[in-house]
Amino acid sequence: MKNQRIIIAFLVLLLCTICGGWLQGGLTNRWGSPSNSDRAADELRRGIPVEIGNWRMRSEMAFPDEVVRLLQCPAHISRVYEHQQTGDVIRVAVILGPPGPISVHTPEICYSSRDFKLSGDRRKVAVKDAKGNEHTLWDVPFEDLDGGTMRVLYGWSPGTAFEAAQRPRFGYGGMSHLYKLQLSVSSNTRFQSTQFDAADDFLANFLAQLKPLMVEASR
Repeated sequence: MKNQRIIIAFLVLLLCTICGGWLQGGLTNRWGSPSNSDRAADELRRGIPVEIGNWRMRSEMAFPDEVVRLLQCPAHISRVYEHQQTGDVIRVAVILGPPGPISVHTPEICYSSRDFKLSGDRRKVAVKDAKGNEHTLWDVPFEDLDGGTMRVLYGWSPGTAFEAAQRPRFGYGGMSHLYKLQLSVSSNTRFQSTQFDAADDFLANFLAQLKPLMVEASR
């Protein structure tokens, strides 16, 4: 039941983020359909392996058609992965689309589940993938009604490294396309006393697989 709450909360957060972003982006009318955006969509559709490192895909969830149409989102990834040794579960989404809808409405603003609340300020964290590429993401802590914790990490990329941007709407405005990465990980009490960081381990493997599928945006 608790795991189901976390999945629902993550989906609510994600849909709030992307749908709210479309409303803002629709007003600016910044995007068209540049050829490298089409190529970016084709590349992302190639997909990530179901096994990355010690992580195995447990389920995959496609966005509803109406959300895809509203966002003009030509490609996305939305999956749940589980670590084969620790049992940690990661929910991850990669969204490709015009900068207007992709860049606005952060999780801490949109988070609306009654079962979770913010338990601290967001912080910028550095992440290095398995191929040595460096990224930064925002890391936001949440707490549920039972005292359990969940982290939500997110950032944007114009096809290069992911960045914990302060003002993404302005920083990426006018680009042909933008990627957004968002993931959540809940605490696993069996491994809280160890040095294992599920998010770091997952991202090191996932980002190394994602990077070759990304196409650099043009202005």
